Amino acid sequence: MRTLIPSAALIILTAIAPAEAASSRAHLADARAIAALELAGEKTLGPCRIDGEAWMDYAIPADLARKYLGRPKGASAAPPPASPRAVLDPRGTRPALFCSKDESRVRRDAAVAALRPGERTTQISLAYTWPALDAAGRTAIVIVEHDAGTWQRDADGSTVRTSGEMFGAAHVYKKRGRRWRRVATEEVYSGLY
Repeated sequence: MRTLIPSAALIILTAIAPAEAASSRAHLADARAIAALELAGEKTLGPCRIDGEAWMDYAIPADLARKYLGRPKGASAAPPPASPRAVLDPRGTRPALFCSKDESRVRRDAAVAALRPGERTTQISLAYTWPALDAAGRTAIVIVEHDAGTWQRDADGSTVRTSGEMFGAAHVYKKRGRRWRRVATEEVYSGLY
């Protein structure tokens, strides 16, 4: 009869797994609190304005990572455990706000096709990165991308002209006690099209 002695690695993994799970749950709770603050300022958004399926993939620039997160290099957030829809609207109170990029494209194309001569339409969309946290879990940065596109049919109805503006801003949050609040907004990029 053999006696099995657990290896040190197995013992360590067994001790770490619950701690990592608790940390992941805490990070999800923090992300939801920050998301609630983000959406609180976006009460007038119409339907299909946020990609509900995928987080924006954009690393925190090195200067902001140093300044706010205490990291010497740029930072990428940990992989998110849930979709933007699940984090930004966990109770499903604003389901119309979310759709996929394909659904958004179909809506836009239909609106543009329905334009009569001289008419225009505007579409505003938002995208968010998963929050990047400092080592203490007390400061977070979320990059928010605003995209406002306009399509206008010429007076003779022959062509549709497109213009727009896209910009990304870093929203910096600090946690005091159990509450998060935005403490800074820094422009990350902008452009016209």
